[in-house]
Amino acid sequence: MKNSLVEDIIAGSYSLILHIILVGLFIVGMDSPSTPKFVAQEKVNIVQATVMDEAQVLEEMARLQEFEDNKRQEEQDRQKLVDKKLEETQKELERKEKEFIAQQEKAKLEQQQQELKAKQEREKIQKLEQQRKLENEKRLQAETDRKAEEVRKFKAQEARKLEEEKQRKAEQERLVEEELKRKAEQERLVEEERKWKATEESRIAEEKRKLAQADRKAEEARKLEAEKARKAEEEKKRKAELARKAEEKRKADAEIAEANRLLQEELAKEDREREERRVNSVVNQHVSIIRQRVKRYWNRPGGAASGLQTALRVSLIPSGDVNQVVIVHSSGNAVFDRSAESAVYKAAPFAMPTDPKAAAELRDFQFIFKPE
Repeated sequence: MKNSLVEDIIAGSYSLILHIILVGLFIVGMDSPSTPKFVAQEKVNIVQATVMDEAQVLEEMARLQEFEDNKRQEEQDRQKLVDKKLEETQKELERKEKEFIAQQEKAKLEQQQQELKAKQEREKIQKLEQQRKLENEKRLQAETDRKAEEVRKFKAQEARKLEEEKQRKAEQERLVEEELKRKAEQERLVEEERKWKATEESRIAEEKRKLAQADRKAEEARKLEAEKARKAEEEKKRKAELARKAEEKRKADAEIAEANRLLQEELAKEDREREERRVNSVVNQHVSIIRQRVKRYWNRPGGAASGLQTALRVSLIPSGDVNQVVIVHSSGNAVFDRSAESAVYKAAPFAMPTDPKAAAELRDFQFIFKPE
């Protein structure tokens, strides 16, 4: 019976593997060999478009878009056929897999019953062996505890004797140390008193000398201050005259500089506004092209109402490929938002302006996606 069950399991495994191989061969056979050729041709056309002027770029993009729409429709038809074949094959595989699993479960149940009986016998033997070990361990532990208690009592008695001897010696050493400290303190007080008297006499003599010297210096300083005050007054008048003349010159120079600054700012403002208008015109033109291209790659999701729109923020790399897409303002329908975001990635790469400033502005821009 067991041999028959094993043979059935092996046969089911072979059947399952054979069906998987057939599905893989069917999928490989359905792939179109012309796809790489289309991708390569598209990349060549995009590279050639970068050297054309703006009008040629728009014409080439329209032609490529029509070609891509036809190719995408053919790919959708082929994918529907593949999906149908896969669904039929998947159902057959599921049926075979259920039969295989049922056979495995039956064999596994018989094996578990045999293992359970063997485990119960082993557990019974282990339990008896553990009881014997526990009895031996209890007997040995009791003997060890008795001997350990005797050793502990002996060590405690010896430690107490050593501690008493240690305390007696420490008390003797403390008394000797206190006597030595008392004598040293008396000698220190006598020496400090002698030094203080000598220092006080020296301080009084130094103060008398400093007072006499201070009186002499004070008189000299008074005369010097009077001379400095006279010279300072004369210098103050001279600096006031120089400051008045410098202020008049500074005001005249400031008026001229302000007039020049206002003129330069006005000219620079006009240049900036003119340049901004030119750059914005180029950017807006490319954004309009990108918006139309994204619409062509957009697939309406099921259940999405008409009239929806969402604001997207797109970051591009210099080659025109998409670095990131962010939903700035949602339409209120998450599925619609995701479809718009996906359409941007599918439509890339985008043609970038030849003007460096316009290309820099187009690296990060926003637009409203409204398919209708």
